[in-house]
Amino acid sequence: MYLLSAAYSSDSMLSLVGTMIGTGAATMVFMLALFYMAAQFFKKPEYEAFVSIEIYQLAVSLMLFTTIFGAAYFANELSASFSSAISGTSGDAFDVGSNYLNYVANEVALQAIKKLQGLMLLSQWMGSITMRFGAGVWGVVVPAFPSFIVIEKVMEFLLMLVSPFTASLIVQQVGLQIIKATMLPFVLPMGVVLRIFPPTRDAGSFIISTALAFQVIFPFSYVMHAQIVKGILIPNAYANEKNVADYMTNTLGAGRLTAFVSENGLFDITSMLFSPILSLSFLLLQAVFLPALSMVLTVAFIKSFNKFISQKFS
Repeated sequence: MYLLSAAYSSDSMLSLVGTMIGTGAATMVFMLALFYMAAQFFKKPEYEAFVSIEIYQLAVSLMLFTTIFGAAYFANELSASFSSAISGTSGDAFDVGSNYLNYVANEVALQAIKKLQGLMLLSQWMGSITMRFGAGVWGVVVPAFPSFIVIEKVMEFLLMLVSPFTASLIVQQVGLQIIKATMLPFVLPMGVVLRIFPPTRDAGSFIISTALAFQVIFPFSYVMHAQIVKGILIPNAYANEKNVADYMTNTLGAGRLTAFVSENGLFDITSMLFSPILSLSFLLLQAVFLPALSMVLTVAFIKSFNKFISQKFS
């Protein structure tokens, strides 16, 4: 994905975009010349009116090619500078969003899955212990710790919930990289080319608005998400790059219970039970609510900007 973005910044990619736009404009000029000759030959004033309107639209499309590309670069650089200033790290909004999602997936989701899986295996082992009363066929076999079966079922349910949320984080990471690699170098030029021709003008305007929205608005919303989570939910853990589950466990204070034989406190029941539950609420925020908010902002920009370039330049 990064190779495509690097290729766009090269002279070959810029020349390819210029050639694509120039070819579309030349094709449109040739078609308008044919229409103008037909209007003069058949004495059709409506053809002349069509040619004059399309010449204006062609000029607008070429103007959009220069202004939108310049505005896209300017907005992208402005977003990168804001992202760097807000997050305190180098890189554009895509890099900040990817690092944030990578942190959430690795330090929150995977840690929660690891602890849930460990507690489920521990519960299975404890639930399998039985006691026998009586001798021979007259004896009775009963489970020694029947309540651990309930804990096992709860852990299975929590694992079933955490898994799709973790998958959502990975999909968001991949989506950010795809957007970074395709919107500015490919989708935006395609929208300008489609806007040159009358049958595809509305589609071109929509694609232009979509490319700008996903290039600027969508990644910058993830910078906003990172700051919200960093400032409200886990300020100490995120700022110091600690494990969120450990931070949540430490907030429980002296009420933690250690169980079973482990010199390093590996089987801390409180840490294994309560931290994944708290992490699940954190994952729910980033896996469901915040991406939906990003899409709402992006779609709102697409609708408003598409209406603007469709009405103001028609």
